Amino acid sequence: MIKKQMTNILLSAALCILTASVLTGCAANGKNNASGVQESPSASQGQAENPAAGNTAAADTGNTADGKSPSGTGASSDNNSSAGTSPAASSSSDGTEASLEGQEGGADTKVIESQTFSGVSLGGYENVQFTTREITENGRTRVEYSLVLDGDAVYTFPDAYDYWLFASEVNFIAFRDVNGDGQKDVITSEQYITGAGEGGAVPFSMTRIYLNQGSEFLFAEGLSVSIGNSLDASRPEEYTIENILAILEEPVYCNFGSGGWTRGEIESFAFLVKNDVLNDNRKALSQKINYPLNLVRNGEQLLISSPEEFLASYNDILNLQVIYDVEGSETEDLFWNQDGVMLGTGAIWFGKMQDGSIKIYAIPAEVQYCNPLDVD
Repeated sequence: MIKKQMTNILLSAALCILTASVLTGCAANGKNNASGVQESPSASQGQAENPAAGNTAAADTGNTADGKSPSGTGASSDNNSSAGTSPAASSSSDGTEASLEGQEGGADTKVIESQTFSGVSLGGYENVQFTTREITENGRTRVEYSLVLDGDAVYTFPDAYDYWLFASEVNFIAFRDVNGDGQKDVITSEQYITGAGEGGAVPFSMTRIYLNQGSEFLFAEGLSVSIGNSLDASRPEEYTIENILAILEEPVYCNFGSGGWTRGEIESFAFLVKNDVLNDNRKALSQKINYPLNLVRNGEQLLISSPEEFLASYNDILNLQVIYDVEGSETEDLFWNQDGVMLGTGAIWFGKMQDGSIKIYAIPAEVQYCNPLDVD
């Protein structure tokens, strides 16, 4: 038994060294930014130059702050999607405005025209209207975002912060590439009240970050709250797109004095990986791997050379040890060292590759996880 364990350890160490050369590497001799003795599977560092900070969101912030409508220029970023334009009630001849206001299933709805934009292209939706509505139902008010085409909502964004009441004020809406994948994401900020207790009517601000996945937009709640907590929620004037982007562009990972990996790109990637694992999005996860992927499972070496091979061996690669660890992981303020970033207690390691993309480079099997029922 001891001999088999020693064999597994030696195989794991040898395979992990092979993966190190593909990372950009932070520094040859930097310190960890967190306490503990956890080490990444990679034992050496790459020699590629660190990416410049702030390359994950558009530099042109436009006129989107403090509740002002984005101009055509301000809403554009660094891809070919059309920009949002300042709305006008008369700009739509298809009855869009009328069909989205009034009574709807017992709820009172009102389009917030100053935060509704025509000619928007996001993900797989071309030349749609980004519509913001205030909805009051059963004495509770919320804000709803949707993409509208020819008067019909073709996509409705996931709700958020439904435990609070929308205070009828949107600080800003902006379309920016948060994680450097070339797709415009959606960043919003609104004001809320708790509606209960002393100070229950005092408004405070929060931020939403919706990550563009083509046909859907995922609400990255942990990242949104983390970014929002970096500002003073009682001061809505702080909740501007400029301030939010500045936080997202902070090079807080692998920041050994020569740039770093930004908060937006790293924590967005961690959120998407966790989402893929927990929702069994196998194909999406297979696209986030740096190939070839070297693994040891049950004492045997596996070399996964393509997404097809990853999918064929998925149940062995994403075993219960890995899934449990990812399930309990946080996706903000992650542990990192000079080799990469760790998700969970070591289930998954990822980092920037030499081409600038972020990929998973190691999925160790031997991780610590809570399994009180001793489920196999």
